[in-house]
Amino acid sequence: MEALIGELRYTLRELRKRPTFTATAIVSLALGIGATTAVFSVIYAVLINPFPYRGAERIFEIHILDMNSADLDRSTNYSGADAAQLRQLKSF
Repeated sequence: MEALIGELRYTLRELRKRPTFTATAIVSLALGIGATTAVFSVIYAVLINPFPYRGAERIFEIHILDMNSADLDRSTNYSGADAAQLRQLKSF
């Protein structure tokens, strides 16, 4: 433990001797930590927890396949009442 305290004192003495290096090191560490935090915050918000409300696992999207049309796969917008009717279908 005494060796660690001695090393810390030596480190602080050296950092006081070179204030430019100390400021550069502190700014570099602050920018690196800030950038890493920002990137991981975005990754968490977009990939891990994209929907910040309860029941997000119940969200779904309905696609209609029309074999007679050139546009085979198209999205449509359904209301809650439409979704309730679709739940009652046996073939859905």
